[in-house]
Amino acid sequence: MGKGNNRSLLLAGLAAGAYAYFSKPENREKALVAFNNTKTKFNAYMESQKVNKTELTKAGHSEPHDIDDNKMVGESAMTSVHYYNESVQDKNKQSDSNDTDPIEKKLDTENE
Repeated sequence: MGKGNNRSLLLAGLAAGAYAYFSKPENREKALVAFNNTKTKFNAYMESQKVNKTELTKAGHSEPHDIDDNKMVGESAMTSVHYYNESVQDKNKQSDSNDTDPIEKKLDTENE
């Protein structure tokens, strides 16, 4: 016999067993109560797992699977690096080329 025949025989046997079990009214009632209890427990579990994330909850805790947020975080990190390169390092290069300290320059211009 092939796999298809075994599966169809198994399904037919399960259907016949279910019909025989649910033919009695008390078994139907027990199954209905068990189903409703399971549904209630499942819904309560899902409600307990539900967390409303606000912007404040998300701040500082980047979601690993949120690609747009991770991209934004990466871009802002580069913004600070560019700022540092432009403002701090460029001033250091200018002060090295002038051989005078910017503070001394400021004091000299104030004294004049």
